[in-house]
Amino acid sequence: MSEHDILEELEQHALSRRDLMVKGGLLAAGATLLGGPAAAAFGATQAGQIKIAVVTHGDTGSFWSVFKKGVDQAGKDLKSRGVSVTQIYANNDVPKHVAGINAAVASKANVIATSVPDASALKGALTKASQKGIEIITVNSGLGAFDSLPTYMVHVGQTEDIAGQGAGKQFQAAGAKKVLIVIHEAANSGLQQRATGAKKILGGGGVQVLTIPNAKSDIPGTKAKVAAAFKANKSLDGFLGLDPDVTIPCLDVIPKGTKAGTFDVGGAIKEILKGRMLFAIDQQQYLQGYLPVVFGMLYVTNLNTVGNGAPVLTGPGIINKGNAARIAALAKQGTR
Repeated sequence: MSEHDILEELEQHALSRRDLMVKGGLLAAGATLLGGPAAAAFGATQAGQIKIAVVTHGDTGSFWSVFKKGVDQAGKDLKSRGVSVTQIYANNDVPKHVAGINAAVASKANVIATSVPDASALKGALTKASQKGIEIITVNSGLGAFDSLPTYMVHVGQTEDIAGQGAGKQFQAAGAKKVLIVIHEAANSGLQQRATGAKKILGGGGVQVLTIPNAKSDIPGTKAKVAAAFKANKSLDGFLGLDPDVTIPCLDVIPKGTKAGTFDVGGAIKEILKGRMLFAIDQQQYLQGYLPVVFGMLYVTNLNTVGNGAPVLTGPGIINKGNAARIAALAKQGTR
């Protein structure tokens, strides 16, 4: 008997999927109502290989390499429990991202953990996955985008709007009057939310947003655009990049004395210790890679769910001159 068959049988007893999670889990309820066949079905699932597919829009840069270390470590830690993990990093190639999700469906993955920079682009593929009974976990971006899918579990990441407010407060405390914010991926809703959060603290007049599509693929061009923005607007006294691969190179072209900050860590710690950067917003992407694999394994083997409609937050944390030295050693290991 498949899990789908068990769910149908349980629905005839007027128990919804959410009811079962609240009342002790599908495993317990199924075994109680259906007896031996249910227990046997779930026992077979636990004994077999657990397929978890990780599909993101990320690249292999400083941020996503740390995320990948988290996925890799979780796969190693859980290999003895039958976990098999596949990974695809689409590098902002939407067709490749969609194809990765479709491939996970075709391979009969038990769980798909995916970032969602653009919900409309992934809606069809993730809906199909859910219809196949695959558990969905969103990571990094996509908070709230697919809560309505019947097999959606949880979002693992930071609340981007609140993280943006955190950055705004850092600039406010430093006395910055007008901050240039660079959005480096035009279609990434999470980056838009970061900028919006900063605006809530600094006010619309305290922020200037510069959108540079695919900024990381043309760093010289990005530096030139940032330098031109500061030259054109002499009131700018702050600079916020939303990725260290963009922020750090631009430190060379912003005016001396500009108050600078970034999202994510990468090489930011060195710049903070040298005094060239005030802070970095740390969303602990290692956890974003590690935790979904653990959650997926626990769901397949024990029907555990987490979040109960709320995200599992991995940030935001603030790295500044006061704590940067303590985190530097961990960053060298590639886990921060």
